[in-house]
Amino acid sequence: MSKKKQPVGVAIDDVTVKGVDGLQLSINKEVIGTVMPLENGSFEAQVGSDRPVKVKTQDEAIEYLIQTYNLHH
Repeated sequence: MSKKKQPVGVAIDDVTVKGVDGLQLSINKEVIGTVMPLENGSFEAQVGSDRPVKVKTQDEAIEYLIQTYNLHH
């Protein structure tokens, strides 16, 4: 039996953490992680309490969070 495809609600909200503006990614109202800019122009993606991962662009950070979510669900 195959599962019926269900729509997935992805939300990207603005957040401020320790005085720095960033993004918070949620899937189906469950917070997945955050994307924060770094001083050198790159970005940092963090899933929950895991160690942050540095990436070059904001899009790469969002893709990383979604891929990590898909691996664990």
